[in-house]
Amino acid sequence: VFMGKIVFLNIDGTIRDFDGIIPDSAIKAIHMARENGHKVCISTGRTYTRIDKEILDIGFDGIISSSGGYVEYEGECISHRYFTQLAYIELMNDLLLHQCVVEIETGRESYVLSQDMEAYLAIRERMYENLEVAKESVKPPVPIDSVLDVPEVEKLVVFSNQMSGEDILAKWGYSFHIVNLSVPYEEKWAGEITPDYINKSEGIRQILLAGDYAREDSVAIGDNDNDLEMIRYAGIGVAMGNGTAKAREAADYIADSIDEDGLWKTFVHLGLIEDKK
Repeated sequence: VFMGKIVFLNIDGTIRDFDGIIPDSAIKAIHMARENGHKVCISTGRTYTRIDKEILDIGFDGIISSSGGYVEYEGECISHRYFTQLAYIELMNDLLLHQCVVEIETGRESYVLSQDMEAYLAIRERMYENLEVAKESVKPPVPIDSVLDVPEVEKLVVFSNQMSGEDILAKWGYSFHIVNLSVPYEEKWAGEITPDYINKSEGIRQILLAGDYAREDSVAIGDNDNDLEMIRYAGIGVAMGNGTAKAREAADYIADSIDEDGLWKTFVHLGLIEDKK
């Protein structure tokens, strides 16, 4: 029986460039690989509701969102994990004590405390100046009055002018999974925090189980520090040429960058598709 490969793709910097452009060759590579009997899945730090329609419309066999918080395979949710309420409240109290601005994300929505909304929108404005990604496509978070108003939190996006990533790691690193944010920002530190049992490789493990695939059948392609686990975990880990130094270091193979048809060439190199444009 032909069991093809199963490929996991990050979105920003892998399928889509930071200027918002999805190379036609990338879409074509995904379509052709699936026609050839391989499975192709998304693996992103974004929450499910923040995966753009134009990405979903390409067509995928599975989706790992919130860096592994929510996992879907062949249209069915196979795993949904989040902070325990106690851990979430303890962590939030500490971050707020240090004047961090925090975006609180669940599978359905994202939230910011009303008192921090103005600061959050200003940070977001600065972040998006450096990016051409249409900010209209990312809907603003819902204001809330208390951290207690949000159940089932999958991920916190933290902006800090006081604490560095090292401070946060030193204090919380043993119980949470902490990575730097993948978009440019001017704050002292910006990053994403999930419970330590949520990361992209755990999401892949769940899908491999559901689809009855072996780890060596898997390919993970990413470009950022929050892709490190999946690049190391997959049978073949690939970093985009435009990826971070750490991502390239962790990879078995370094692709050309996204704007040089890196995804297409990698699919050809791995024998998922044939090079006939």
